[in-house]
Amino acid sequence: MSEIKFIQATTEHLEMLVESRVEFLTEFWGEQTDEAKEKLRAELRTFFAREIPLQTYVSWIALDEEKLVGVGGMKIYQMPGSFRIPKGMIGYILNMHTVKTHRRQGIASEIVNRLVETGKELGVQLFDLHASKEGEPVYVKAGFNKHDEPSYRKLILE
Repeated sequence: MSEIKFIQATTEHLEMLVESRVEFLTEFWGEQTDEAKEKLRAELRTFFAREIPLQTYVSWIALDEEKLVGVGGMKIYQMPGSFRIPKGMIGYILNMHTVKTHRRQGIASEIVNRLVETGKELGVQLFDLHASKEGEPVYVKAGFNKHDEPSYRKLILE
């Protein structure tokens, strides 16, 4: 295997980000219709094109030669400050995905560390994420702790 190169994604990597997210979600949720995939691709293109230049979405990618082998993203948003996080800057880490042939080689750990460092540079004080069982060791190693704060969810379908 050649050396893995890590790059902070720009809008030049938009299609790579779109396709990796579709692949990740298909792996996670199962096969979807072509119509659903195309609708998602259109939404993702709009999202990445808007958010990346504003640095409200940050992504790091791992390349083996020119092939994408790992990706991770972080949506940065600001809430009113609190005693715990006075600036209210939060980074939600998501879309962590390493292709099967490159798993267990430290790629996800490197991407998480780069997302945290970039977030700190942008003023993020709290990092949050949801983890699969397979991903938990990566996040624990990076200093994340499981918390017991209650969270609730409401899904509105179109």
